[in-house]
Amino acid sequence: MADDILHRIKERRVLAIYRGQSVRRCLELSAVLHQAGIRLFEVTLNGGEPFEAINALHDEYGGEFPIGAGTVLTADDVSRAADAGARFIVSPNVDEAVIGRAKALGLNVIPGAFTPTEVVRAAQLGADLVKVFPIRPVGADYIRQLRGPLPDVPLLATGGVDAELAGACMAAGCTGVGVGVQLLGDTDDSAALAQQARRLVDVTTSGDF
Repeated sequence: MADDILHRIKERRVLAIYRGQSVRRCLELSAVLHQAGIRLFEVTLNGGEPFEAINALHDEYGGEFPIGAGTVLTADDVSRAADAGARFIVSPNVDEAVIGRAKALGLNVIPGAFTPTEVVRAAQLGADLVKVFPIRPVGADYIRQLRGPLPDVPLLATGGVDAELAGACMAAGCTGVGVGVQLLGDTDDSAALAQQARRLVDVTTSGDF
């Protein structure tokens, strides 16, 4: 049975996105973020050692929460990600074959969309959440506008999300946010990373969302 990623994102709000980090670095960052309260991790497939990193994170945390694969563009990559231990699939676009393969394998799926037409299509194809990407160019009010005609589609905002934008997106009606470089950056300062992570957790969980 697939993990209920919608429930997990409602509970935890913040999805940390690894893009291009080594297996070792993913594990190091996850230890810091886990301690700071983040419990959702996605490894994108376009860089680094993604399948190895997914497998390592699954071995480390899979019993506690699911690990996701991101930037998944083909049905074959869905299968490879599943074999590595991924329990949910994230894409930058709406691809029927990707969504179908994920569902066939019992995985949750979060396709990326931007226009109302794309959001509705993703929901019709069985998306567990819809990733609104990229959110920074249009801002959080775009979420509020989408929620007007589409109040029942759970949305995950990603693309340039920092703590300020994260809080605004939650206030606008998002179920959660995905955060990558704005959180991880190039810092090797674990204390600074933990502080930023705790701030993200605070701003996404302290309101009446």
